[in-house]
Amino acid sequence: MDDRVDKPREETSARRLLLALPAFRNAAYGATRSTAIVGQVAAVIMAAAALGLRFILDPMLPPGFPYLTFFPAVVLTGFIWGITPAVTAGILSGLASWYWFIEPSGSFALDPRATTALVFYIFVIATDIGLLFLALKALGAQVRASEALAEALQLQQVVSKEVDHRLKNLMATVSSLISLMEKHASTPAELASQLRQRINALSGSIGLLRGAVGDERVSMRKAILAALEPLGLADPRRTTLNGPDVTISSNGLIPLNLILHELATNALKHGAFSNQSGVIKLDWDVTPSAGGKAVLNLIWTERAGPSTAVPTRSGFGTELLKRMSRSLGGGCELSYDPAGLTAKISFEPMSILDSY
Repeated sequence: MDDRVDKPREETSARRLLLALPAFRNAAYGATRSTAIVGQVAAVIMAAAALGLRFILDPMLPPGFPYLTFFPAVVLTGFIWGITPAVTAGILSGLASWYWFIEPSGSFALDPRATTALVFYIFVIATDIGLLFLALKALGAQVRASEALAEALQLQQVVSKEVDHRLKNLMATVSSLISLMEKHASTPAELASQLRQRINALSGSIGLLRGAVGDERVSMRKAILAALEPLGLADPRRTTLNGPDVTISSNGLIPLNLILHELATNALKHGAFSNQSGVIKLDWDVTPSAGGKAVLNLIWTERAGPSTAVPTRSGFGTELLKRMSRSLGGGCELSYDPAGLTAKISFEPMSILDSY
């Protein structure tokens, strides 16, 4: 097997073993109150064990080895439980060796020999603890950086998959539009013009779609305004929006945008916004249907515009509205009253709302 493959696995296993120790785990994620208490208790036990072992070895050792068992105790304490317990163990060990194993024993007398021995002890212990501190700090930074990188890569994969999914949906929508317009366009120029208008409408939903992929909240009101503002239909004196604060899912943004663009374009050409006095009202709510399931209703009402009449044949706009509504699990009902158009569009909440 390639050594380059084995090496990352070995590094991961070694890091996992080190993170099993409280000292390395605390360096990476911070100490908790319980680990701090356990560390201090362990420091006292290690210092006491080092003292007991030193008493056992004392008859076998020549003079001049007061710290023989205390140095390893401090280093092991720091390696297993961390810097603060190591400092505690170092202080306790220093005091014990000073009192019992540095002449004159049985006291804390401080003569030149005792001072030299204590300075040497402090220097060695401080060096050991300092090096251990740097090692723990470096490992903690490495672990955090490694986990942040892994999280960033995972997020990148999720976003890439999400964008790929949305692009496929978008391409499918464009393909469906082309097929639909082919049936209603009489000339290539008309087909190109209609396709250009719908693609421009789709571009308005791309910005919202990008935000939805990045976990930005897209409300129904925001989605409606994004479709109406480019066409100049968002004047609050002539356009009224009423409905609950619901969040549109990324799956529902493009079909909803096409529906609203079709209604708005019709209002500009033939409906309420084709004169200076017409008004548009949009109402939406979530209500239970006859079958007990919830339905998201969107009602587009035009008034004070030109009188409307039932068309002699179903055109592209009508078919688009019905097809997009069905894609979201609902339907579309158009009422051509003399006072103005009323479009009642229903959706399945799960297909268009981000959460329900």
